Amino acid sequence: MTNTASAAKRSLLNLKALAALTLSMLSTHLHAEQLRVLTSMPPSFYQPFVTAFIEQHPDFEVITLNKNTNASVDELLRGNERLFDVFWSSSPEAFELLKQDGRIAPSEQTGEPLVFSFAYSALGWTQKQQTAATTTAGWDALLSPQYTGAIAMARPSRSGSAHMMLERALQMRGWQEGWGYLLELSGNLSTITARSFTVLDGVANGRFELGLTIDFLAHSRADEDLAFVYGTPVMVTPARIGILSGGNAPGPARNFVDFVISEAGQRLLMSPDIARTPHSASIRSEATAPYHQVLENALTLNWLEYDAALASERYWAVNALFDAFIFDVLDTRREAWRRLRVLEQQQEAPTVKMKEIRHLLTTLPVAEAGVGNEGQMTNASAFATLSDRQENILQQWREASQAVLTQADALMRPLEMQMAQDLVRGK
Repeated sequence: MTNTASAAKRSLLNLKALAALTLSMLSTHLHAEQLRVLTSMPPSFYQPFVTAFIEQHPDFEVITLNKNTNASVDELLRGNERLFDVFWSSSPEAFELLKQDGRIAPSEQTGEPLVFSFAYSALGWTQKQQTAATTTAGWDALLSPQYTGAIAMARPSRSGSAHMMLERALQMRGWQEGWGYLLELSGNLSTITARSFTVLDGVANGRFELGLTIDFLAHSRADEDLAFVYGTPVMVTPARIGILSGGNAPGPARNFVDFVISEAGQRLLMSPDIARTPHSASIRSEATAPYHQVLENALTLNWLEYDAALASERYWAVNALFDAFIFDVLDTRREAWRRLRVLEQQQEAPTVKMKEIRHLLTTLPVAEAGVGNEGQMTNASAFATLSDRQENILQQWREASQAVLTQADALMRPLEMQMAQDLVRGK
């Protein structure tokens, strides 16, 4: 046999071997049971879990889609057409919305929705490590004029953690005082981003000094010179994972959830790349990082738990109010606060008119009783196309927002004219 013929024969054998291997791999792939996971978590969080799970269950194929919490809930409420089996998020109210709509699979034994807590989280802000003096600080510190234009946050209607921040202020302070805090905070905002990750990116590259966020996103990026400060009082919320109704792989879904809440999964949470506080008390007792102790103390002294059910009842309304009174008019609000602060700095004590302006800028002209399931809207179409009723309500709120800012502007103009005249006269 010639060398050419031998080479040709070897090539043919190699092609046959390659074809056989390809068919074998394809057969294995086709017979693998596919698990579909929908999550708002970043890949740096979920990929270690997926890898460890597949090592235990090599016959499973795990497909994971990262999508923000609100968009995820929107898709699931519209029917879960892509047949996701598991939903995984730090937003407890998202699971309340899904449970209300029957989107969480029930337990065969108890009939209760198959939702499980796997970690604890809390809110605060990230900043460069050299500027973060403590691990905790009061939320009111963010209202200081020194932070004018220095703070970023994500848009609550696009970010589950940002929505929790709104609810945290409302539940800790009460409806009007909570909105008063948020409306004053708007005077210090540099921008409102579309995703939570963008807030941390901006702090890391020096675009913002402070970024409002959830703890684990900052802890997992400590190697980028980012530190996290917990806003006090610390309100701890459980992050959850649930098995969806209508999925194609209920068995693998339960296996995956069981792994996440197992001892191995709970310990994996404490790895530096994930940096989360486990839900398991026994595993938490092994934790040594300072932030674990902050949450442990908060859990021990927790005098007000986060009410996810309340948050879910008014989910659309709270997001829509933030958009109407802050996001849509951010430039005008920031300018109004700048002008008022200039006026206040020229006086030893605020005048009656200045107090009136401040009251306008820190008051939401919408009562708590007018929102939520018992008020002016329901959550039936909270994420999909708005109902005519919601569209009308949103338009009313936008008009009320503009009216407040117009009134504040009218009150400030004569004061600013008087201040300018006084400066000319040397007073």
